[in-house]
Amino acid sequence: MIIVDTSIWIEFFRLNPDYVLKLTPLLENRQVATLEPVFAELVYGSKSIKDKNVLMAYWNVLPKIRLPEGYLLDAAEFAYSHNHQNLGIGLIDTILIKVTIENDAKLWTLDKKLIKCMNERFLV
Repeated sequence: MIIVDTSIWIEFFRLNPDYVLKLTPLLENRQVATLEPVFAELVYGSKSIKDKNVLMAYWNVLPKIRLPEGYLLDAAEFAYSHNHQNLGIGLIDTILIKVTIENDAKLWTLDKKLIKCMNERFLV
């Protein structure tokens, strides 16, 4: 399973051919799972109702990793214990890290801070 970070989705929805070519087969083979915080960031940054509707259409069909009640607090504790605040890692990125590790998944991101703090085996 691959968890795709907001940075990759942005390139995909901008129709950057490098990302469209790589992500499309993963989507078709249902190898991508997503999280509500990632799509919340995308919807929050959408520029038009059309863009928002496209995002929501993807959200509605993608496999999801559901976050249980209390997960945000657990992620905050995880961030604290791993010094994420001082590394410039925010709460949503901490959630991505924690979910990736817990699900023995891969994270695909362009975020240099995320890449730097992740074990290579968890990165695409």
